[in-house]
Amino acid sequence: MSLEGVKRIVEMEKLSQKRKEEAEQTAKRLIAEAEKEGSGRLEVARWEAEMKVKKLMTAIEQKSAENAAKFRAETDRQCEQIKEEARKYLDDAAELIVRRVVAF
Repeated sequence: MSLEGVKRIVEMEKLSQKRKEEAEQTAKRLIAEAEKEGSGRLEVARWEAEMKVKKLMTAIEQKSAENAAKFRAETDRQCEQIKEEARKYLDDAAELIVRRVVAF
C-alpha cells in the first residue's frame, strides 16, 4: 500500500471517529431535550391532577356541608316534636309527682 493510501485510511478513520463523536453528542442532546420535555409534560400532568383533586374536594366539602345542614335541620325538627310531645304530659307528670310526695 502506498503512503498516500495509508494517509487516506488514517484520514477516513479520523473522520469516522469525528462523525461517531458528533453522533453521540447529538444523541445525548436529543435525549436530554426529550427528558426535559417529558419532565415538563409530567409537571403539567401533575398540576392538572392537583387542580382536579382540589376541585373535587371542594365539591365534596360543599356537598358534605349541605348534607350536614339538612341533617341538623331534621334533627332540630325531631327535637321540637319530642319536646312538644313531652309538654303534653308535663302537667300529668307534675300531678303524679305531687300525689306521690303527699302520699309519702
